[in-house]
Amino acid sequence: MAVEISSNARMFIIITFIIYSMVLIGMGLYSKRSMDKTSLDKYVDEFYTGGRGMGALVVALMVAASLCSAGTFLGGPGLAYSVGLTWVMAGFSQNFMNFTVLGEIGKKVGIVSRRINAQSYLDLFSSRYNGNKFIALFGVLAIILFLGSYVVAQFIGGARLFESMTGLPYIVGLILFAGVVLITAALGGVKGVAIAIAFQGIVMTIAVVTLFIATLMHLGPLEIVYEKLIHIDPNLVTPWNWSPAYQFSLWIVYGLVYIGLPHGAMGTLTYKDTKAMHKAIIIGVFFVTLWTLMLIWTGSLGRTIFTDIPVPDQIIPSIAMTVLPPWLAGLTLAGVAGAIQSTVGSMVIVISSTFIRNAYQAFINPKADSKKLKKVTIFATVLICIGIFLAAIKPPAALQYFITFAIGGLGSSFFWPLLLGIYWRRANEYGAAAGMAGGMITYILGASNILPITMGMNAIFIALIVSGILTVVISLATRKPPKGVVMIWFGKAYPKSIAD
Repeated sequence: MAVEISSNARMFIIITFIIYSMVLIGMGLYSKRSMDKTSLDKYVDEFYTGGRGMGALVVALMVAASLCSAGTFLGGPGLAYSVGLTWVMAGFSQNFMNFTVLGEIGKKVGIVSRRINAQSYLDLFSSRYNGNKFIALFGVLAIILFLGSYVVAQFIGGARLFESMTGLPYIVGLILFAGVVLITAALGGVKGVAIAIAFQGIVMTIAVVTLFIATLMHLGPLEIVYEKLIHIDPNLVTPWNWSPAYQFSLWIVYGLVYIGLPHGAMGTLTYKDTKAMHKAIIIGVFFVTLWTLMLIWTGSLGRTIFTDIPVPDQIIPSIAMTVLPPWLAGLTLAGVAGAIQSTVGSMVIVISSTFIRNAYQAFINPKADSKKLKKVTIFATVLICIGIFLAAIKPPAALQYFITFAIGGLGSSFFWPLLLGIYWRRANEYGAAAGMAGGMITYILGASNILPITMGMNAIFIALIVSGILTVVISLATRKPPKGVVMIWFGKAYPKSIAD
């Protein structure tokens, strides 16, 4: 059952979305002008960390919008539409993602990143694990494989959203999304992404609240709504449509392993001081809880409006076009698109910084000067955007499972080596290398059902156990980390020569 919408209404939606996109492009060009004024010797640091001067609202939305992606705004409601309240309960596990990321690793990473001038996520691993080349190369591989897949899913979600609400071809939406991200991320760096995120965060919040209220007004009394849901399928109103074991594993995926996701942790490299970080935790929890509650609930209630949507990921745009006037539906499109573009922008920055810092500078051209690095940084970011665009041309059927796979792969690779590296002095490069490789391999074998090891849960559960055990056991069985590394990561003060 597809939603019907007049050509005039679609035109209103298209115009609203174009105006919104032009505003974002203007922000990207403004950020480019700011970056052009940056001296060559500071360009790469400004491009990837914004000079470590971001305020509370920007950091809060950078972490929240980076992690609340097409999964929260399209895939999550689509899954709630398909399976009902069982996903509503699991999806709420992400509400405290800002607290999980900034509260657990934010202060320590902020201190160390300034000591070592970290410009990428893997710079932290390189410093903590004694410049181990296997960890650097494996980290690059994991980020390209899983985060690259994650970004492709975001592009697909945005293009599908554009297609369903405007009636224009999927490829047109894909080109438009790629163009906006290219300008904000590739030309403006993290500043361009940050400015866009702050604007998009406000727009998407207004859109979500408006859509939720309009949906409730359209449906009427909730008692009648839930009677309709029970009539359609009683399983839609039970939280145990999935087994408790599988529910538990999803809480791990969405409530815990965000600590290990590179695009979330990048926010810890940018805040200006601890006060801003603490405020960002509170602000982020507010925004994420609001988005998650209203969107997933809207998706589950939408089953009474549209009983048979071919692609469940389209439930939010379908509801918007039904319960909102065209211009407001266009604003909703812009708000949800903003969430996706924010995520993609931050992910592109992570992938670009990983390639420049941990592949190009580390292995290809260690002696590259500032002028060369500036050119390569821009070129690499543009190339990444083009590659993602090409990979998204043929989309898969459902986004949320695709996104869950990417999150699981990143978490199983980075969670324990990052967390233990921050809090346990004895963790060393051998344990981290074993934990990263063992976690990723276990996850891939379990998620693909090559080995029956999941015990009815998401494969991340057993992968984290394997990764944690390997990190601890191998670290204890091998030599201690060098004193210089320990002083940088655990000392209140340290000799400048060691940091160099």
